[in-house]
Amino acid sequence: MEKAVLIEIEKNIAVITLNRPERYNAVNQDLLDGFNESFSIVENDDSIRAVVLTGKGKGFCAGADMSTFGLITPEQSRDYIIEKYKPLVKRFLALKKPIIGAINGSAAGVGAAFALACDFRVMSKESSILYAFINIGLGPDGGASWLLSRQVGYSKALEIASNGKKVLGEECLSLGLTNKIVDSSEILNSAKKWAFELSEKATVAIGITKQDMIFSLDNNLYDTIEFEAKEQVAAFYSDDLKEGVNAFLEKRKAKFSGK
Repeated sequence: MEKAVLIEIEKNIAVITLNRPERYNAVNQDLLDGFNESFSIVENDDSIRAVVLTGKGKGFCAGADMSTFGLITPEQSRDYIIEKYKPLVKRFLALKKPIIGAINGSAAGVGAAFALACDFRVMSKESSILYAFINIGLGPDGGASWLLSRQVGYSKALEIASNGKKVLGEECLSLGLTNKIVDSSEILNSAKKWAFELSEKATVAIGITKQDMIFSLDNNLYDTIEFEAKEQVAAFYSDDLKEGVNAFLEKRKAKFSGK
């Protein structure tokens, strides 16, 4: 039996693929376990310097697997979301390497949260973000409300979540929900190309920059200046800084090691 999540290492990038195409990559325990296993590999392998996340088949992720709905109590569902979704989404944000979502088809429900938890997204005109929760009588979960409102603001986020309609690729681009629009056949290749480009940059500095941006979302200017200064210490000690400075002085392209 194939794993619910696949990981493939290509040079300095990892491609993580949600692998339940018969269920449009709907989220069940096997998929969550596979997600966490893949993150552990990426976190512990310094040679991996960028990540691409995609879904096998026609859709990125359909959200929670509804075939399991009603098998546990509302309170157990609450605890499951807190105990399973929360630490997984935290790993997206805590990873000090860039994550590019290659959003094939629709990212719906908690699948939309996973898509927006990526640092960058590549979509096609046909790709979509769908806050489907409202369509079955639920509110957002998995951090979906936080992730959306931080991207588009309160009123637009509430409109998208309350309408329960697909936000297609071009509108996602205009709203800042995706970074690039490409032909549907090129989504994964474009994401991988971008990941390879990022993998050649100073990985420590990318990780610091990511944490700086996340910190700034919920903190004031002065606290952010202090946070940036503390994070910068790791860059001062990095081999990449030495290489970057030497390359600048020698008027050549830097060859960063990611360390």
